[in-house]
Amino acid sequence: MSRTRGTLLWIDVPGLGGRVSAQPYAEGARMMRVFRGILLPPCDAFGGRLASAVGDSFQIVFRRPTDAVLAAAAVHDRAAQHARDSGERPDLRACVVSGEMRVDRNGVIGDLVDLAARVRGAAGRGDIVLSGDVFAAMDKSQLTAEELGDADGVPAEVRLYRLARARGSDLPFGGIGLASAGRLPGIGPDGLLEGIESPVVRAIAPVRAAVRGIAPRALDLLGSGSAWTRRQVDRLPPSVRTLPATVAGRIALVPRKVQMAVAAGLAILVAVTVVLATRRHDPIDRALAQHDFRAARHELKQIKDGQERVFADARIQEARGSFGPAADGYAKAAKGGERRALPQLVRMTQSNSCEARASAARALGELGDDRAIPALRKLAHGKFPDERQRGAFRCSSKRAARDALEQLHIQTG
Repeated sequence: MSRTRGTLLWIDVPGLGGRVSAQPYAEGARMMRVFRGILLPPCDAFGGRLASAVGDSFQIVFRRPTDAVLAAAAVHDRAAQHARDSGERPDLRACVVSGEMRVDRNGVIGDLVDLAARVRGAAGRGDIVLSGDVFAAMDKSQLTAEELGDADGVPAEVRLYRLARARGSDLPFGGIGLASAGRLPGIGPDGLLEGIESPVVRAIAPVRAAVRGIAPRALDLLGSGSAWTRRQVDRLPPSVRTLPATVAGRIALVPRKVQMAVAAGLAILVAVTVVLATRRHDPIDRALAQHDFRAARHELKQIKDGQERVFADARIQEARGSFGPAADGYAKAAKGGERRALPQLVRMTQSNSCEARASAARALGELGDDRAIPALRKLAHGKFPDERQRGAFRCSSKRAARDALEQLHIQTG
């Protein structure tokens, strides 16, 4: 369990669970995918992490109050956009509170949740209610709020504010949160997200296309017989025929440690590429791409192999934002012989989340695999915008990477 100071966005959708359960399974699953498509992309854009999704309530954790308020406004405006296009509009009510919180794999617990439960009672349909400390800390140049009176169950010393609606706009909050979130994926009729592809997948697409084009020709060439190949080689100039031996000789002059580091980096790159190239056929990846954790858990139950199951469970934990359990799961799977686990941990060291990077570094240090050294060194000397905050609970993935390298007996200076 981690304890930190942050901001909690609590969104209620009264009646959502009842409407979903009253429908046939396929339609109920589609409705839930649609709502998650409305809720999760804006929250992800502002660094939010889904901590709990139970029934009609969703808890999302943010580092900064402004991010949580902008995400709440973006979710309401995105719901209005979807209603305009499809006629489906969920009944949203939100509250934002800030303070010290405790987070485990079951969600947020402690006094902050009790306060949020009381504050959300003051929210009407379409409202976003803020506690006084959130209003004091948020950036008021983008959004404003009006003070509310006393609310039942809320302590008298807690002042409440309601985010002001936009005037002259067909969106409740004028699209300010959506504009700050940047480009978000669209929601298809079946609830599946569309319109945005992973930057990594886009980057390796030309390589994958080239490999697909070259492979058949290479097989044809190899199958045509060694005699023909020797004749073609004999026709080459002497300087070209001796090129492989020359290159091999020069490689031999490179220090062995450098050779091993380059080979390890290439091995990890190939493994990551294979994972990305095949993930579209993986039902768990398809479910996670749509934030459908129920479907992902269903697919997890179908996996019989122990280490593959541990690896798949870690992927689900990572998608939920539970980075500590995810990294521990990847490390356990790697120790059990799951080859995909180490590349996943290395990829986590490049995450936009400090918690993800730090968790991956700690797991790699405990794993003790030398192939992770280049990634840990890069992390130890990196600069990250989300590590500029100061305080007792601030996250430092650089420190975690240095600790991991010390476990591996590597100097970071």
